[in-house]
Amino acid sequence: MIAWLSLLLILAGCGADRDPVEELVKDLNRYPEFSLILEDLREEEGFFPDYFLRFKILTASGQKVAGQDTLVYEERLSEEYQVSAEIYAQYENYLGMVVAAKTPEGRLSGPAQAHPPGYQYVDNPRYGYWDGGGFWQFYGQYMLMSQLLGGWRVNRGDYGDFRRTHEQGQPYAGPNSGGRTPFGTGGTTVERTRPEFFKRYQQRLGGTRFGERVQSRMGRGGPAWGSGSVRSGK
Repeated sequence: MIAWLSLLLILAGCGADRDPVEELVKDLNRYPEFSLILEDLREEEGFFPDYFLRFKILTASGQKVAGQDTLVYEERLSEEYQVSAEIYAQYENYLGMVVAAKTPEGRLSGPAQAHPPGYQYVDNPRYGYWDGGGFWQFYGQYMLMSQLLGGWRVNRGDYGDFRRTHEQGQPYAGPNSGGRTPFGTGGTTVERTRPEFFKRYQQRLGGTRFGERVQSRMGRGGPAWGSGSVRSGK
């Protein structure tokens, strides 16, 4: 019986132990710039729960526009990836955030430096400017970055905190106000734009923490970044 259970555990995790972010970054590194944003996360409950991640991909490629060399940004969705419970736990707190990126200067960052979309373009005069009120304004041709922020306006203090946190190799979900941040799975942006998802998320917070459930199932500690398991980010 124990042998059969062990075999079932192996089969259940087969093909789901790879981190899709690592695979996607290998492909996206051919672009001069990219952002990999966690677009959706989903858990299918059962005796052996299944976990899924989907990403929004923002890439820049060199093209001629009106006879001039310029970078053109394109946005697309990835396929849905089935992942292990441990990998799911690494990303479940980062819904709507950049989990891997390459800046215009060629600097790469990963999940340890997860951040809101568009922040890596702030304070770069190529993309916009600081207005008189101390808020960053993207130029019209880069409004896609502003849209990815869901209406959030970056001010100088906010951006300074992001830079310091990023350089320390830590994630940043925006300024903390009353124990809440604007970005991330439990952030106010998700609450506003995905209310049904956020409601389920809050309900799950009242139960066992996801990281604890992962350790219980796997029999060993895993990197659990988030605090509550949720069904879907849609």
